[in-house]
Amino acid sequence: MASFEGTSSIHRAAELDGAAEKVASCAADLVDVKVPYDLQHRLAFAVKAIQAAEKAGRAHRSNPLARPLSQVRFALKTGSAQGWLQGALEIMDPANTPSSQRAE
Repeated sequence: MASFEGTSSIHRAAELDGAAEKVASCAADLVDVKVPYDLQHRLAFAVKAIQAAEKAGRAHRSNPLARPLSQVRFALKTGSAQGWLQGALEIMDPANTPSSQRAE
């Protein structure tokens, strides 16, 4: 997710294929583990954001008139997914989360 920055990344939208499923399977693996309930929410929101980014990528390819909005939506949703995943990683392992990326 970190490599998706800016609106021009929409041309690489195909790289997101399977990302939502991977995050969802990781969330399913953590169901039995004692983790905060907030972690499950963060992972669920990351899945929704990735799916919305994939949808924006499809709209960009299929509808030339909506391309400017699709690019903005794609950038917004990939950034949102990255934030949700970063928050989930911080909950799971706060010691290994760089302080520059922590929400103060």
